[in-house]
Amino acid sequence: MTEARIHDRGYMAYSGHRHHPRRAMLNLMVHTMQRVLGIKRTFWQKVLPVFTLAVAFIPAIVLIGIAAALPHGDTLGMESTPEYYGFITGALFLFTAFVAPEAICTDRRSGMLGLYLASPLNRDTYIAAKFAAIVAVLGVMTLGPPLLLLIAFTFADVGPDGAVEWLKELGRILAAGTAVAVFWAALSLALSSLTTRRSLASVGIFVGLLASSAVGDGLSTGAELGDSFALFNLIGLPFATVARIFGEADLDGAPLNAVDTWAIYLTLIGLIFAFSLFTRWRYQRIEVHR
Repeated sequence: MTEARIHDRGYMAYSGHRHHPRRAMLNLMVHTMQRVLGIKRTFWQKVLPVFTLAVAFIPAIVLIGIAAALPHGDTLGMESTPEYYGFITGALFLFTAFVAPEAICTDRRSGMLGLYLASPLNRDTYIAAKFAAIVAVLGVMTLGPPLLLLIAFTFADVGPDGAVEWLKELGRILAAGTAVAVFWAALSLALSSLTTRRSLASVGIFVGLLASSAVGDGLSTGAELGDSFALFNLIGLPFATVARIFGEADLDGAPLNAVDTWAIYLTLIGLIFAFSLFTRWRYQRIEVHR
């Protein structure tokens, strides 16, 4: 049996470069984006994220092909931009319900949340990083295709007329895409914070969104209680917001289209803040074993 001896009990301080806590937030954000997109994971965990991204971009690619096939200067303008979000409603719905919960449910179930909070991250910066990651991925779906269409139509000479109109269109696209991405991200995090099981979170989001649509349209149209009850429709609300940003509300269409613009904007902003505050409240009360 050998004898162990301690020859030096000195303490050597860390002399390397120290990063700001924001670096930890950035690393967590990138890691979360990779996780929800299935990067560095099995093939089957990549299927749904890739499918939703493909569904979001395919209509834009088709429209660009049509614009390229038309005679030079023929009309195929950006007046249909709000309708484009109707094409990708299913993709956003699937991503919010079945992909986004992966961002936070797994951390609590596996115990990784405690390890994250033992780092320079705290509960608020952890949620902020997760929220930014989901918004970034959703932003690819809500901003990427319309921006691609704007650029392609401009080169095909069927886009907005003049620099001023082009910049206005760009501003509307950025505002609309960001509003939709932030709303879906806030909703997904709020409902996912209620459980550690991703499958339960997905079912809850899926059923909750469908129920809100049925209740909102049912109360406003079926029960004839007033158009304002259509604001309960959480699926239609963000897309009604997009239509108002582009100034294309159709009063003869869905019940939400008859609601005042200020009410739609106020409801969307209020729900984003409510979902965010609820998520923070939930995480302030979660017991974490480090």
